[in-house]
Amino acid sequence: MLNNWIFWVILYLIFAVIFSQTFKKANRGMEDAGALTILLESFTALFALLFLPLFDFKVSNDINIYITLGIVMIIYAVTDRLNIEARYGLEPSTFSMLKQLSTVFLVILGIIFLGEDILLNQIIGGVLIITSNILLAVDKDGKFSFNKYFIMSFISNFLFAIAMLINVNISSEFNLALYTIFTVSVPAILIFIFGRYNFKKLKHEFKLYDKKKFLLASFSWTVMLISSVRAYQLESVSVVAPLLTLTVILNVIYEFLINKNRKTLITKLILGSLIVIGVILIKM
Repeated sequence: MLNNWIFWVILYLIFAVIFSQTFKKANRGMEDAGALTILLESFTALFALLFLPLFDFKVSNDINIYITLGIVMIIYAVTDRLNIEARYGLEPSTFSMLKQLSTVFLVILGIIFLGEDILLNQIIGGVLIITSNILLAVDKDGKFSFNKYFIMSFISNFLFAIAMLINVNISSEFNLALYTIFTVSVPAILIFIFGRYNFKKLKHEFKLYDKKKFLLASFSWTVMLISSVRAYQLESVSVVAPLLTLTVILNVIYEFLINKNRKTLITKLILGSLIVIGVILIKM
């Protein structure tokens, strides 16, 4: 089962929805997004320890791998910080849709820096994703309302695409759980140091949250990170990536059924479907 990519895709979809919806509710009392990021990454690293026995234990002996990983983790520190605040201000379904912009950015960066061919299906897919995300910013009066959370998500997805471009197959050089620990704990340390935080501040921030929901969100994020990377290790990107975008649709359905959010159901279902189609076209 651990070598079955379908298992990991299903696991990702389940816990991605749990994380999106639970995390949104857990941190309603947030005072400091930086402190929240440190706490989430720290607990995620702790939960990742539980998964160490599931994978072969190995570490890279190549110094270049560690240099590359260091650069990637600096980028992750910035993207995680931006994403945490963006999640705070956006509906989970909206954030899931915006997250797919990283796929478009990755294609553009691949064309510019890797000399990859410009394909018609990628152009169409990119247009669908970008157009859908622009329409997300249209309010009920037909006006565009790009708030700071949209901008944060846009920037974080661009930076994440850069990290993905650099971070080619590095995860395969390590025990997957250990790799996950690196990619969340080091950014947490960087934010802690450069944000000039202290443990008293983190303790105060943690008291503001719903503890059970926060811990569930942290565990869910751990499973998300591990399952997505493992799925990509076992199957091609063109197959896995479109399936992972189904979180967009699942979050919309969840918000309709559980949160009774009927106002934007049809619009988000249409836009979400277009985004999934766009990712499929890009990955063809």
